[in-house]
Amino acid sequence: MYKRQEQERENAEKESGGDKKVTLAEFERIARLAVSIKKERFSAYRAKGSEAPGKFRYFYELTGKDYTPKNLTFGLRVKDRKKRESGFSGLLSIEPKIISLPPVGIKAAVFKDRIEITWNPAEKNIDQSSPPHFKGYNIYKLNEAGLAYRLNSQLVKERKYGDKDMTLGEVYRYFLRAVISDSPPLSESDNSEVMEVLAKDTFAPAAPSGLVSIATEDFISISWDANLERDLAGYRVWRKMEGEDKYILLTPLPIQGNAFNDTSVEKNKRYYYVITAQDKSGNESPKSESVSQATREGSYENLSIYTQKQSLLGCVKRRCSF
Repeated sequence: MYKRQEQERENAEKESGGDKKVTLAEFERIARLAVSIKKERFSAYRAKGSEAPGKFRYFYELTGKDYTPKNLTFGLRVKDRKKRESGFSGLLSIEPKIISLPPVGIKAAVFKDRIEITWNPAEKNIDQSSPPHFKGYNIYKLNEAGLAYRLNSQLVKERKYGDKDMTLGEVYRYFLRAVISDSPPLSESDNSEVMEVLAKDTFAPAAPSGLVSIATEDFISISWDANLERDLAGYRVWRKMEGEDKYILLTPLPIQGNAFNDTSVEKNKRYYYVITAQDKSGNESPKSESVSQATREGSYENLSIYTQKQSLLGCVKRRCSF
């Protein structure tokens, strides 16, 4: 593989009156050898996955001086065992672009509905010049197989990005690239460092609401509105007696339903109750507003009141009227 240098191109332009188009004859005269690939090394350059068995791929690593030229022109020719050379292939011209080094200082913060990634731009370009040359960023996510796919459909101009396609408790990996242009062709920097994020669930459910209570001679019944969190594990019921400062836990293990009968009550005593919700990660909500109820000695009057309260409670839940 042969490469045509810029200074030689400029000299050739002067000789040709400023015509920038490279002819094969001109290329053959001024090109220098970039790499020689021996037959025994063909397999190393064969394009993997190519349908054409004779297709090869070569990566040319640009050096600092390669950023000065306006373009680089490459050509190929083959040599047989008798050292006879073919003519040059069709020529390929490319224009090296100065682009920023990858973004740095990548951080991630986990929110209930997203993972937010932040970063800083590099201070220099790949040729160590400054200021960094870029228009925005692309954000990539690695799947379980380690394959990367781009998250953003439009170039990201800010220094943050929120990924809402996440599940708390899972691990995700991201990297970024600086982009030189916001329109094709796509020219990107190298990959940034890979940021691995555990989307740890540290978010407690909402405090239960809508507490109501009913007292009988033997127990106090409490109910409340069901929480809507998808990862809800259950509820914990807390109680204190009138005159006490601290609530005690009645249900060490979360209960599934949104109702509870407290049968460990004494007659003619007033009790206060609060409820907390707990998710599957062990996060617990703040305590609900309290509800109080007093037990009474049994009588037909009390039974009648209780029956009426039960009916009223049912109507509150069913929105019925009298």
